[in-house]
Amino acid sequence: MARIAIVGPGAIGGTLAGNLVQAGHHDVVICGRRPAGGIRVKTLSAEVEVPGPVQTEPEAVGPVDWIWVATKTYSGADTTRWIRGLARSTTRVAVFQNGVEHRERFAGVLPDDQIVPVVIDTPAERPTANEVVQRGVIRLAIGDDNNGRELAALFAGIETEITLTPDFKSAAWQKLAINSAGVICALVMEPSRVMRRDAVGELVLGLVGECVAVGQAEGAVFPDDTPSRVLRQQRESAPDGINSLYGDRLAGRPTEIDARNGVIVRLGKKHGIPTPLNAMAVALVEAQAAKESVEPRRP
Repeated sequence: MARIAIVGPGAIGGTLAGNLVQAGHHDVVICGRRPAGGIRVKTLSAEVEVPGPVQTEPEAVGPVDWIWVATKTYSGADTTRWIRGLARSTTRVAVFQNGVEHRERFAGVLPDDQIVPVVIDTPAERPTANEVVQRGVIRLAIGDDNNGRELAALFAGIETEITLTPDFKSAAWQKLAINSAGVICALVMEPSRVMRRDAVGELVLGLVGECVAVGQAEGAVFPDDTPSRVLRQQRESAPDGINSLYGDRLAGRPTEIDARNGVIVRLGKKHGIPTPLNAMAVALVEAQAAKESVEPRRP
């Protein structure tokens, strides 16, 4: 049995916690910014009560074997506070976040060999502050090393699809290629059905193409048909589907635009690769956020 602290009781963190509690093999502690009595999680096979309280101070938790980071990428300072407060020399930190900078995000906080990057693809929603609904199987890509294999073993008895890969960089960039297209929904404030418009489809191909070019310069490998594949996936998804970037804008929260599209622009400049579509998307999302901070968006 491992003692696991899950930092970030949102849709992903709640889904992970609910499945761990349902399996019953580990001691699970939930850590967040707001106190709560617990979380009700509807997994794919049951309704699970994740016992509280949700801890708000690291001092109340004590030593743990694993820290699972399921916060948004913009919550860096608060997440770092938890890592510094809970990690010991033997603690591993699994980072279940978007983007391709899992280790870079916490550089200097603890040694690289204690950080375990994870690509997670799990449809889930948080209808209320203390309720999470899992919509699909937990799919994970993890590095095929000792830490990765030990993390995968913690999911024994849980319905998951886990890929242990010797090329985690490519797995992360391939997921980013999918996420990069989602900025369109956040810009026009429409669900996935907007991807079915011809002109929007051309934008998807362009955004993803820029991501592929930068990722390849970083050493990632992509299938040759990645842009068209992403467009096809977007158009075959539920027409009323809401990605997390769009969901954050709907809720008036900060967005993960830097981790999803900004990183493409930043690393594109590093390699001298033009990324005009992603740069425009980042500028527009940031401008909208600045406007809404002084003039809240009307429903």
